[in-house]
Amino acid sequence: MNDTVSRRALIGALGAGTLLPVLAGARTFPAASVPSDSRELWGWLRSQLVLDPALAWLDTAGSGPSLRAVMVREYRSRERQSQDFRRYRAAVLAAEPKARHLAGVATFMGAEADEIAFTTGSAEGLGIVARGLDLQPGDEILASDHDRPAALGPWRVEAARRGVKLVELPQPGVPAAPEAIVGRYAGAITPRTKVLLVPHVRATDGTVMPVRELCALARTNGIFSLVDGALGPGHVDVRLAELGCDAYATAFHRWINASLGIGALYVRRDAQARLWPTCEPKDGAAGAQARYGGSCRHLGPAIEGLGVALEFQQVVNRARIAARIRELAAYLRQQLAPLPGLEILTPSHPSLAGGIVSLRLPSGRHEHAARVLAEEDGIVVAHEAHDAQGGFDALRVSVHAGNDFTELDRCANALRRHL
Repeated sequence: MNDTVSRRALIGALGAGTLLPVLAGARTFPAASVPSDSRELWGWLRSQLVLDPALAWLDTAGSGPSLRAVMVREYRSRERQSQDFRRYRAAVLAAEPKARHLAGVATFMGAEADEIAFTTGSAEGLGIVARGLDLQPGDEILASDHDRPAALGPWRVEAARRGVKLVELPQPGVPAAPEAIVGRYAGAITPRTKVLLVPHVRATDGTVMPVRELCALARTNGIFSLVDGALGPGHVDVRLAELGCDAYATAFHRWINASLGIGALYVRRDAQARLWPTCEPKDGAAGAQARYGGSCRHLGPAIEGLGVALEFQQVVNRARIAARIRELAAYLRQQLAPLPGLEILTPSHPSLAGGIVSLRLPSGRHEHAARVLAEEDGIVVAHEAHDAQGGFDALRVSVHAGNDFTELDRCANALRRHL
């Protein structure tokens, strides 16, 4: 087999014949090309994703498929990068074009462009904050025992390095209401608490956290608030200025459907002085990108692809996408509820529920079930297990607007067979 693939062959392999406007420099998704009827829209949306049609992909919280148009844009970007890096750098990574890309992300996330820095993902952003804050031995970072290892890991390193204390707040049971969550965090704050780490959406049970209220709690107590937004954008509404957090780290390869390896760190303008930069700003440059965006020079193709993914969100209508995700998750809960012995661990409170449904099987064999579902039924879900959480062990089903009711029926019926 010849490993040399032409541009035409690659675009054809991607099934990108309908994406010729991209090659001509026009908007990737003209509004007229997007079906207005819901019965057609979601099937059309699914067709834009690069995904094995035989799979029911129900693990968007782990990773989502990329848009075909994103892959085409990235291919063309890498082609230009290889042909003439000097011109490419001037066209994509110089101050002016980079500012345009940052402005696009900032607009989408409800922030200002000088508060955004490109990263390789949420893990990098979370690490920048952990290493960049001036903390003293004994200072406390208040987190939860439901936080992702990627969010807790940098603080464990800092605990060993600097003697700070990571406090993992237990969160037993299924949260009944936002007030209960806020009350638990409020009760755990001490005079030594300097950082509040909270996920926008918990990766374990899918709880959409009351982030705005928690950030207000932190601000009232003079605490730096850091949000792990890995599972936020494209899934739930993200308006950073309204959330009131000091920093927010995210990635765009899940519900946004950009490629793996592109993310952003938001640091509120008046909080940037509290966070050491990772690189020395050049030529008097200011803002988050100049202070924390050193990895940006490697991310040109992914940044260009992200622009396509954000356009897609806007032209389909992000509020419509979010409503579809919640509709699918609610339907799945209905299908799972009659299954004997199955326990749903995701809150039912409307403000705490999103596109994730976590469940406990009566057998407790969640790792085995996830493997069998994938290998025998073509249904991909996640096995979420964290020993630090008192033995939290569950199956996690996470839906995307590109899923359909048939796939959720397949999942519920397969679980019924395996109970």
